Amino acid sequence: MCNGHCFRIIGRAISCLSPPVVLLLAALALPRPAQASSDLYLLYRQWQPYDWPESVPSTTEVTRSQRGLGWRRQIAAGRFGVDYDYQPLRIRTGEPAHNGHLHRLTFGGQWQHRLYRVEAQAGFAGTSNMFKHRTFHSDVVNGRIAMFRAVSEGSPLSLGVGGDHRFGSFRWLPRVRWEHASDSGHWLMDLPVLVRWQSPGRRWEIRLEREGDRWATLDQAREVENTLYLREWRTELTYRVSSGDRLWPTVVLGIGASLDTRVQYRDLEAGTQDLSLGDALLGSIMLGW
Repeated sequence: MCNGHCFRIIGRAISCLSPPVVLLLAALALPRPAQASSDLYLLYRQWQPYDWPESVPSTTEVTRSQRGLGWRRQIAAGRFGVDYDYQPLRIRTGEPAHNGHLHRLTFGGQWQHRLYRVEAQAGFAGTSNMFKHRTFHSDVVNGRIAMFRAVSEGSPLSLGVGGDHRFGSFRWLPRVRWEHASDSGHWLMDLPVLVRWQSPGRRWEIRLEREGDRWATLDQAREVENTLYLREWRTELTYRVSSGDRLWPTVVLGIGASLDTRVQYRDLEAGTQDLSLGDALLGSIMLGW
């Protein structure tokens, strides 16, 4: 088992590299099989401010945004990628035992072999002071996994199980996956976490997805170790404005909403808080190469 000294060593290694450098090194280190393609993307997403519960003055509204960077490689057997994102979640009421600056770096992908499909991610998620001061605890290590088996050869229906933090603390849930492509577009249903439709040519996309994860946290004095859970239902419509070429990136614009957004964290005065932030509109832009 990895003790506190182990996590401090991991922390020093991570903090010495900026996220873009980590991504670049990971990309260069991977093998380059034939018939493979790679993509790099940049993402920015902004939410409308959330309203805090009615008993608290409106001046304490919660603001949220997301910056993302990632690299994906498509190969015959599946896909592998590296993703980094930073989410400032500014909670300005009480005494939160975190600073609201949430960083996440994950490695993983999906692989298909005959009737079987595996989707897996692992990485690190924590507040900025944890990485800055190299003060880590075990909850900084994070991940999700799902395993499926097709009902029969060539069947669009697969049954499986998945484990992640989308609904709060880590839990295993049964999953039903159905995928179908026709002249009307491409459908993917992965219940209970995702429904997605893409138009022919994939210029338009609409998706309803369950999002949720856990970040390891430290208070300002770096004495209280805890976790923050952020979870929501997110729906988004995206449109690919341009397909890009060697000089110009692909540009994708999105508009949507986060529904039933909840956050759970420790407050130094009030203890564990599990609060509803409500619903909020969002907009996004993604550049891809």
